[in-house]
Amino acid sequence: MQTDDQWTLELLHRFGDIRKATFECPSCGNIQSIQDFINLNLDPTRAYKDCIGRYVDQLGCNFSVDSVVALSDETQQIVTNKGNKIRVFHFI
Repeated sequence: MQTDDQWTLELLHRFGDIRKATFECPSCGNIQSIQDFINLNLDPTRAYKDCIGRYVDQLGCNFSVDSVVALSDETQQIVTNKGNKIRVFHFI
């Protein structure tokens, strides 16, 4: 388990530019970036929590870490600065 700060540092180290960070939907396998969400005028913080299919009908996936109970293998848990645990998609 990582802290939010550690996770963000790893993201920046891997991708350099946060907008280039890519994530895989654990349900359908779609690869999406933060930039994809920005291009659609969506909240970019949802890029690592929701399949973009929730917002783009053609993809047919409605997956979100907020609506699923147990995904320990398919997602990563991080701890925010306030001590809250949240689930996020894995980096790709």
